[in-house]
Amino acid sequence: MSGIYLHVPFCRTACHYCDFHFSTSLNSVGAFVNGVVREIKLRSEMWKNEDFRTLYLGGGTPSVLSLQDIDKILGALNESLPGFNSERLDEATIEVNPEDLTEEVSRGYVECGFDRISIGVQTFDDSLLNWMNRKHSAEQAESAVFAARKAGFNKVSIDLIYGLPHGSPKSFEHTVSKAFSLPIDHISCYALTVEPRTVLGARVKKGEEKEAPDSVIESDYGLICSVAEDNGFSHYEVSNWARNKENKAVHNSAYWLGAPYLGLGPGAHGFDGKSRYSVVSNNPKYLRSIDELILPDTLETLTPADCSNEMMMTGLRTAQGVNFNELEQLFGVDHIGSNKDAWQKWSEAGAIVSLDNGRHRISEEHWLIGDSIASDFIVL
Repeated sequence: MSGIYLHVPFCRTACHYCDFHFSTSLNSVGAFVNGVVREIKLRSEMWKNEDFRTLYLGGGTPSVLSLQDIDKILGALNESLPGFNSERLDEATIEVNPEDLTEEVSRGYVECGFDRISIGVQTFDDSLLNWMNRKHSAEQAESAVFAARKAGFNKVSIDLIYGLPHGSPKSFEHTVSKAFSLPIDHISCYALTVEPRTVLGARVKKGEEKEAPDSVIESDYGLICSVAEDNGFSHYEVSNWARNKENKAVHNSAYWLGAPYLGLGPGAHGFDGKSRYSVVSNNPKYLRSIDELILPDTLETLTPADCSNEMMMTGLRTAQGVNFNELEQLFGVDHIGSNKDAWQKWSEAGAIVSLDNGRHRISEEHWLIGDSIASDFIVL
């Protein structure tokens, strides 16, 4: 099973914390759509034998695209890729900003074939939304959830951020409480990361802002874990909760299992099972290259150890965990034997949990430092 990820590199405004590739110059959206159609054709020969089961429109802000733009892209995928059929996908997701979403727009997405919507809420605190330079209000975020549900979306997910410098325990408690009171099926909640090439990063460097202390990050994370459990949501990945197994993110789960995926658009990444490519993160360069029928990619061939390390790292971020014996059989890499001291250390600390099916996972209590734990099992 393979997936398709399309990066839509446009935003109406720049959020102060975001370092994803995007442009606020919306006058080139039409050229971008035409470029993606050509890129699909350029990649079609290499991906003609793949069976595509998921589609994900991310960004950036995919909701800057018109329904006509989306239909044009879907048409190119259906026409150029034998293994893609927009009417038989296991999951089709579109990311949207709350201020773009009405019931009419939501219904249009459903008619295009999307069954899952991910709404960028971030917080239900208007003062924090303003600090982030988000353009929606808490009220608009709530209305967007109801609009998506009324329009017929089977799966409604929202994104939240924790560990905000100007947040308070009461503010985050309100956000989490509000989130679980809404008709949603899924929540992704990520810690704020201060990136250097952002407004926030510049402010922190100048001493105008301070990152939230670890105690706030730990408290916020503990709160959402607790409230999610109280509301019957399954904590199936470090940053993701689902109401039930049918509501887990199929596309993202495939990433974590090492499945191939076709990446389209400037700033996207793709993986064919052995090598990875990244598309240039520059809209004009992307369009010029595509116009010249040249894929603007940077290629990276992965060694068996690279593949095993990545599957181990992403797998340990999930409740399903990792079967280290299977990794050794697939790639010839013994993560435990090569890191015996680390294995003993984390096992004795209760950070590594044995599951009934021969798999191992990181305990929920240690998930917040899960990446640090998993990195101790990397084999070079």
